[in-house]
Amino acid sequence: MTEPPLKLRAQDAEDVQVIAAVLQDAIAPVCDMTYKADEKTFIMVVHRFRWDCVDAPEAEKTDCECFERVFCALEVEGVESVQRQGFDKAECDRMLELLTLTLEPDSLQFIFAGGAQVRLKLGKWQLRIKDFGEPWPTRHQPCHRT
Repeated sequence: MTEPPLKLRAQDAEDVQVIAAVLQDAIAPVCDMTYKADEKTFIMVVHRFRWDCVDAPEAEKTDCECFERVFCALEVEGVESVQRQGFDKAECDRMLELLTLTLEPDSLQFIFAGGAQVRLKLGKWQLRIKDFGEPWPTRHQPCHRT
């Protein structure tokens, strides 16, 4: 049975922690990041790994088609400005792996593997994510070695 699309909203640090966990290991194509300055909105589409659908017994398997990714739209309203570090927005073919999100008093940071970051300077803000489209199988589960 297919799980319904995930739809979440964040308005404080605790909410951002939940969304950070859900989006961990998402793949973010640079070409799918947009800042609409006139609307004070940052939009990003990622390929979200569906951690919420990984069963414990299946999670031990590492070479099967039991995992899934799905498109997930992320929208942040109330964005005053956007700063990028470690990549250029012209690198349209580049894919970034999202590690986490952090909320500071006046900004939201997206931290990617390899040192890339996006920092959103915030006013009165709100963050929403929503899955869309059909999930697709992937053979690889992200691995976090300690």
